[in-house]
Amino acid sequence: MSHEAWTPWSLTRRLSPRDQVRVMKRDAYGRLDENNYPLIHRVGAVEPTTPWAMNLADEHGVFWFLCFDFDGKIKGTVDAELMEQAQDQCNALSRALTELAVRHVVCQSSGSGGRHLWIALRDGAGRDDVAAVASAAQVSYSQLDFGMLKNPVTGAARPPLSPHRDGSVSTVLRGDLDDLALPSTTRADLVALAALLDERKPALRAQESRPSGPLDERHRVHRELSAAGTAHMATIDGGSNPSWTGFMCLLSAANAGWTLLDVQHAAKTAPGMEHYRTKNNGRGGRRRRSSGEARARLERQWDKALQYAALQRPLPARKTPEDLSVLDGLVGAVADLLDRFRVNPGRWGATEAASNQQTILRAVAYLTLQTGKPVVAAAIRDLGPMGGLGRTTAANALIALVEAGYLERVSATDEGNAAEWRLVSTLSTGPRTVRSHLLNNPRPPAGDSSSDLPENSPADAGSPAATRAATALFNARAALIAQLEAELTDQRHDLFTRRGLGALAGKLYALLKQHPSLTVEASARLLGVSARHTATILSRLRLHKLLVRHRDGWARAKRDFRDRAAQALGVDGTMADRAERYRVEREVWEWWQAEVITMNTSPRNRPRRPYASSRPLFAVTAPGERVWPRYPRDSFNRADHRAARELVAAGLLNPENRWQYLGDVA
Repeated sequence: MSHEAWTPWSLTRRLSPRDQVRVMKRDAYGRLDENNYPLIHRVGAVEPTTPWAMNLADEHGVFWFLCFDFDGKIKGTVDAELMEQAQDQCNALSRALTELAVRHVVCQSSGSGGRHLWIALRDGAGRDDVAAVASAAQVSYSQLDFGMLKNPVTGAARPPLSPHRDGSVSTVLRGDLDDLALPSTTRADLVALAALLDERKPALRAQESRPSGPLDERHRVHRELSAAGTAHMATIDGGSNPSWTGFMCLLSAANAGWTLLDVQHAAKTAPGMEHYRTKNNGRGGRRRRSSGEARARLERQWDKALQYAALQRPLPARKTPEDLSVLDGLVGAVADLLDRFRVNPGRWGATEAASNQQTILRAVAYLTLQTGKPVVAAAIRDLGPMGGLGRTTAANALIALVEAGYLERVSATDEGNAAEWRLVSTLSTGPRTVRSHLLNNPRPPAGDSSSDLPENSPADAGSPAATRAATALFNARAALIAQLEAELTDQRHDLFTRRGLGALAGKLYALLKQHPSLTVEASARLLGVSARHTATILSRLRLHKLLVRHRDGWARAKRDFRDRAAQALGVDGTMADRAERYRVEREVWEWWQAEVITMNTSPRNRPRRPYASSRPLFAVTAPGERVWPRYPRDSFNRADHRAARELVAAGLLNPENRWQYLGDVA
């Protein structure tokens, strides 16, 4: 039967795994404002009068359809950038399915531009088979709503051609509806799809991921980048997912110390930055952006890349997990911690100190998952900036968390090494604390950044069951890391520092990314503070035009005026100045330690080193080494630490500075 032969209801009657569908209910005024389906309608000759949703599984929990829902909304409000990412991600999944010869149908779900990608199963599939695909897709595609794929009881979606509450209909863009009516996809195809998605999923540190397409070997970056960043820059036409590739280019550039002018220059010609020159036209092609739109999008994404780069800078080098059973426990502990944040907001929002403790605890949890080790080394000059806090605030929060039993200090700061910390589970019971652990220690999945066999793995670690368990574990870990990254970066802004509007204002602004609107009472409940305090925060955000009135309370303004508000309050550049101050303090400390070593060396073996402000003659290129000049002294031949800070801050110890002399190795 051709597309034209199907009507919306006749197609639903042909496809529905159950003898009923769920339908919307009009309110007292006859409107369809709520996006839910509370009523039941029998699948018969009479078509519903309101939009309907079809279950993906039958009454026995067997899935007969998979619907991948890609949307670019922030809790009901369309975001143009996120919607374009959703369309790119849907196209990327569609190309992967085409590679596997899996027949599918791509629909524009409504007038807002979202996408539904449908797959019909010939013999059905169990919950575990579909969950494996959903978990892999969840990690690979940030704009995917995967909930319906993990819920065989109530998971449902509007079928192709069906009406939407905004008056539009689900329109077929690619594929044949007959492939849904006469399915050919098997469980083996789902296993192959899950394996392909796991193989191509982003690394835990996304900028280290493999390119999403072939490379242009002729392209050369104008400034040094990592090998992965260079590959992303050279990805022809942005690969299968241009918006993701473009952001990977920016993230790699941010980690390499590029400036906005550098990325603007690269965006003119770099194949991997196609996303910042053209846009998805919604029909599989691309069209050129206006110069203003391209510049604005690049600047917004660059700011986001800088936040992610600052968060990831303290991460140590990657290491192979030694024991996946330990990693399994860490994933459960962090999941329980995030649940505690959600169900007990009053504990973490009652005071400014408690709010700061929650931020530091998130940072420690993030480092724990990234390293895969229960004990992590973390300096206060790293933990503080990860959450937009200062080093003193971070130190006070760590002390309070140890006293409260949330953290354990394994070792103190010693000879320049950061203190080591361990998360302590404070839940006596919980949904994950008594779950079964891995029976063996399998090889990490091939798509993970750590692909070597752990040292403690048994001989049967490569069994299919063990591999599936490891894949699920690594996907759960990646999902938690993505959640923590979003929570930590959303509130990292100069405006939400202590001299600005404060950390609670940042958390409330971040919450409004997860909710279309919030009332004063709802905001107070989520923050764990009084309604009066919440009203004050909302008033300050509204004063700087960051919020707008909504029929259900307050919502985010469409334009982001945080930078302008930070300038008005005189806090613009606060975090950059703080990061530079910490860099100077670290370098002065290293310089002084080199000086101490020299003073403790016999006079005959001491190197002869000119003063710091002498003109340079050469620079050391050997990795891991640093050449230090003589430490400044006062008139009494005592160490002059103030002069040392001034010299370091002025850049006179930078090997690239033409007025700095490197001298002999200290």
